[in-house]
Amino acid sequence: MSSPLACPSSTAAATDRRTLLKGLSGAGLLVGLPLAPALASKMAATGIHTRLVHGVTITDPFGWLDEAMLDDPQVVQLMDEVASASEKVMAPLGELVSKLRAEADAATPAAPAPAPVWDGDYGYWSQWKTGGQQLWRVHRVTGEQQMLLDAAEPGPDGRPIGDFAAWGLSDDGTTLAFAVLDTPEIYTVRFKVVATGRLLGDLIRNVGVSITSERLVWTADSRGLIYNEVDGSGRPWRARIHWLGQTPDSGQMLFEEPDPAFFLAIRQTTSGRFALINSASVDTAEVRLLDRNTLAAPRLVRPRQAGCIYVVDHGGGDTLDILTNDIHPNFRLVTAPLAEPGRWSELLFPQDRTGMTWHQAFRRHLVLTERHEGATRVRVFNREARTWRTVDFPDAATVAGFDRWTAGPEANREPDPDKLRLGVESFAAPKALFEYSFTDGTLTPLATGAIAPEGFVTERLFATAPDGTSIPMSMIRPRGQDLRGAVLYGYGAYGIPSDPNFDPQRFSLLTRGVAYIIAHVRGGGDLGGAWHMAGRRERRDQPVEDFMACARALTTQGIVPAGKIVSSGSSAGGWLVGAALNRAPELWAGVMANVPFLDVLTGLLDARAAIAAVEKPEVGDVAGDPAAFGRVLRLCAYQNLPAKKLPPVYLTASLADVRIPWQGVLKYVARLRAAHPDNLVALRLDRDGNHWGPADPLTGETWQAERVAFTLRALGIA
Repeated sequence: MSSPLACPSSTAAATDRRTLLKGLSGAGLLVGLPLAPALASKMAATGIHTRLVHGVTITDPFGWLDEAMLDDPQVVQLMDEVASASEKVMAPLGELVSKLRAEADAATPAAPAPAPVWDGDYGYWSQWKTGGQQLWRVHRVTGEQQMLLDAAEPGPDGRPIGDFAAWGLSDDGTTLAFAVLDTPEIYTVRFKVVATGRLLGDLIRNVGVSITSERLVWTADSRGLIYNEVDGSGRPWRARIHWLGQTPDSGQMLFEEPDPAFFLAIRQTTSGRFALINSASVDTAEVRLLDRNTLAAPRLVRPRQAGCIYVVDHGGGDTLDILTNDIHPNFRLVTAPLAEPGRWSELLFPQDRTGMTWHQAFRRHLVLTERHEGATRVRVFNREARTWRTVDFPDAATVAGFDRWTAGPEANREPDPDKLRLGVESFAAPKALFEYSFTDGTLTPLATGAIAPEGFVTERLFATAPDGTSIPMSMIRPRGQDLRGAVLYGYGAYGIPSDPNFDPQRFSLLTRGVAYIIAHVRGGGDLGGAWHMAGRRERRDQPVEDFMACARALTTQGIVPAGKIVSSGSSAGGWLVGAALNRAPELWAGVMANVPFLDVLTGLLDARAAIAAVEKPEVGDVAGDPAAFGRVLRLCAYQNLPAKKLPPVYLTASLADVRIPWQGVLKYVARLRAAHPDNLVALRLDRDGNHWGPADPLTGETWQAERVAFTLRALGIA
């Protein structure tokens, strides 16, 4: 019912952006004078930093930027010059960019109608209107609709209550609880009487909300709410009950997590019988069951064991269904009797190239999402027949599932349904909702959605890495014609998989004979936990080797002409494509990276940097371990730039990104241009966006069109 994989989290920067941006000009481009290599060399000469680390002398020609502020006159000058040079690279493509944006608009399907999620007598959905988010429900029999909550409605202070991140209706249907954001990842819960629309005076502050669910969990008697209390650092650490009409501190504490490495999350089992108190760190988990009826002391399922993750659901009856990596990094599926929740019996054994990622238990069925050879796969277990069935999807490269991210929040709420709601997305078609019949195994569209354009085909490809491992790839290409080039995307970190997503702008590449390909390299979660383990710590260079092997396979197999591949990556994928550029520049016609991690060594040697803590499980202790330091030094895109002409590079970054500091991206651009006078690089900076993209959606759309234009020119097509 919940995912064993979690993404790193961060908190927003506390510094006022307006202060940080003092002295900068322009809106998205910081325009100024051309950057001459001589000026870059001058700046480098006056700010060279050297340091001795593990007996190795590290020279950093632009090290002065590490501690520089945005309003430093030297920074302002450098940014203006880089922006002007970037504009010279991109200005000749301005007309093409406008045309590409129009093509993307034409290929963007209309938003589908809301699809109610059924739970008892009602179906529920949320939608966004002018003024914010709304929560609606419709009666299953009469079809009568009712708006339960509107972000624009006034609160007691007269101001709009705001968008809600989670909600829960009491079991008796009388009271709605909802959570609104106060500060990053910290919420306030309010209560509303459904019949009258009146807001109650109850407030619960400093609440943590699970990222894998939007449901707030009530006690079965509808008198209290079970919630997470966060500490001063924003960590959810106490599970408590708030009783309606009483002060929050009067409710009983159910569990307190003393270890600062562990975060609590409250979930509800599909059966509705239990609240789950999940306590988890990066690689270890522990679960307690709270009976929502009796509210007896929570029962521990199994004590935590370092490195062991397990997630629990209950569909009814006298057994629990548990997904765990206790004996294999790709997870296995086990069951346990309610009377002895720590006594596990294997239901589905682990496999080396298939990772189990998500499960949900129903009374008659159990469903499971897997990562198999880089693609998602959904399997269904019939409890009575003791048989498994695989759900068939028409596309070879598809991301599908029943979790929050594919099918929608709490998409399957009922404990004993006849049908399972699934979300399905592919390269060629946007996300659409389907219903899978448990009875006959048919898959039916929930609503008439966008139809995939004709003329394109998706394929599964494979490359062989230097160590003999088969590396899967997912490709979409124009049908029936030779390719003129390809974009090869890679990530390869944190166990996060790379999925075939729909992007209407991508059709502008395909119609011009350019394929889009994902390399499912090791280090990601594309084939499960073992695939992640095979690309981290001592094998952190493996994702780079896999990526280059995929590029070589595309040309040696005659799929893409030699020298006609543009590499692409985001965040940690910027580390990947940057290292691959340094090691084999002849493979690439161009390189693109969004919010890229390029000055890796500096970031991981700085104990104050959030990225250093996140990366320690991935690469080791760079500051304390010479071997980990050596690995990072060899892979650092910034430190290993060759002093020669390289393929053109297109980068985007945000000045407000709290994960990847702008200094590292700017240092890379400056060093790339100083390395050779003919190196072309375009850097697009956004003022107010974050790691996930620009603040203004129109800026993001323009940049996407620019990437396509950049690709076409790099391939000699534009």
